[in-house]
Amino acid sequence: MSWLLENWFGSKESLEQVREDIHENLHREFYLGVSGLENPQQSANRVESKELFLVLNGPWDDQLDEAEHELLQYAHDEMPPVVRNEVGIIPFYTQVTNDGYLVLTYVRNATDRSILLQKLPLSLVTEDGEEVARKTFDLITSGPVMEMSSRPMEFMFRWDEFDRIPEKEVPLKLTYIKLKKNEVEENQNYNLGLSADESKQYLQQAAEKAPIAEGEVDLQVLDIKPGEDNGLKVIVAFRNGLGKRLEFTEVPIIVHDKDGDTVARVHFTLENMKVEANSHRVWAFDIPFSSIKKEEVNLAELTAFIPKAQQRKKEKAQVAPEVEDNKGLLQ
Repeated sequence: MSWLLENWFGSKESLEQVREDIHENLHREFYLGVSGLENPQQSANRVESKELFLVLNGPWDDQLDEAEHELLQYAHDEMPPVVRNEVGIIPFYTQVTNDGYLVLTYVRNATDRSILLQKLPLSLVTEDGEEVARKTFDLITSGPVMEMSSRPMEFMFRWDEFDRIPEKEVPLKLTYIKLKKNEVEENQNYNLGLSADESKQYLQQAAEKAPIAEGEVDLQVLDIKPGEDNGLKVIVAFRNGLGKRLEFTEVPIIVHDKDGDTVARVHFTLENMKVEANSHRVWAFDIPFSSIKKEEVNLAELTAFIPKAQQRKKEKAQVAPEVEDNKGLLQ
C-alpha cells in the first residue's frame, strides 16, 4: 500500500502545499441512503469531516509510516462536510496501474451506530455518463465501519473486468449502483446469500415454525451456521402480515452464548429489501470474524436475537437500534 502514497503530491514540500491538489483530485461524494432520505446529497444537515474519527485497518494500518498516516489524516480533514445520519463514499485519488484502475476513497459513517457493508455494487463511468466497468465488492472481511468514523478504502477495477477500456487520459467517475424498482419486484430472491435449495428449505421452515399472523410484522432467526473465514452466518425470516408491501432498511443482530454473554453485535443496512403483503422472505447475514468479541465460541451454544421491527414513514419497516439485550427480542 505504501508505494501508492509515495506517489501522491510527491513534488510538494509540505502538507499545506498539497491543499490545492487535494481539492483538485476530489470527486463528488455519493451516499448509500441509510437515512431514508430520497436525495441525501441535497440535505443541509451535515457534519464537518474533522468531527469524524479516522480509522485505519488492515493494510492501511500495518504498512503505513508516520508521514503517510499524517497525509491521510490531513486529506481526511480537507474533505467537505458529510450528510448527517448517512454513509458516504468520497473518492479522493485515482491511478491507472498495470493491473487496472484504482480508486482510493474515504468511507464516512456519520451515523450513531456501526454499519457493516456486505456487498457494494460500484461502477466506473466517463464524464459523458458511459459505464465502462461495474463490479460488486465483498466487504465482509473488512468488518463494520464504526459510528462517526471515516475509513480509507481502495476499489480496484481490473482491466479484464472492463466492458470497454477508455483512453488513458479519459477521467473516470466512481458511482454506486442502486437496484431499480422493477429489478427487485421481479426477482424476490435477489442477493439472499443462500443457494436455491437453502432458500427453499428456510422458506418452508419459516412457514412451518412461525406462520404469518394477520397484522403482524417481525423478524425471526431461523438458523446460525458457520460463515466464511471463521465468521458466522445468521438466517433471518422477514414476515409481513400486513395487507401492503413493506421495505426493511435496517437489521441489528445480537448473538449470545449459553451464559448470556454478547458474542457479536452488528448493525446491517439493506437496500431495496421489500416483502410483499402477507408473505415472508429469508436472508442470510454474514457476521465477520472481526466482529466476534469472544475468542472461542461453540456454534451449538449460540443464540441470535433481533429487536422488534417498527413500521416507519413511506411504508418502510425499520428495526430500532437501541434495545437492551434482554428486552423486546425475538429468538
